[in-house]
Amino acid sequence: MPVSWKRSHKTSLWRRLDPTQAGRVMADCYGEGAGAEVLLRAFLEERDMNPEAVRFWLRVYELLNGAGKPQDAVPG
Repeated sequence: MPVSWKRSHKTSLWRRLDPTQAGRVMADCYGEGAGAEVLLRAFLEERDMNPEAVRFWLRVYELLNGAGKPQDAVPG
């Protein structure tokens, strides 16, 4: 069972893991809801005025959504 977001928000996971590792942890804990959880963490860090943590969580979100993989070109 995942730790509640309030409690896990305070654990500063972003200081102990790189974005790839954090993405794996989030996917294991939250499954299909991992992206939403990561965006919530980015939002909370923004509210706490912690831009370094915001960038970390947004990078995790990019990795969860396949950043770095070739995307199909959209016909223009």
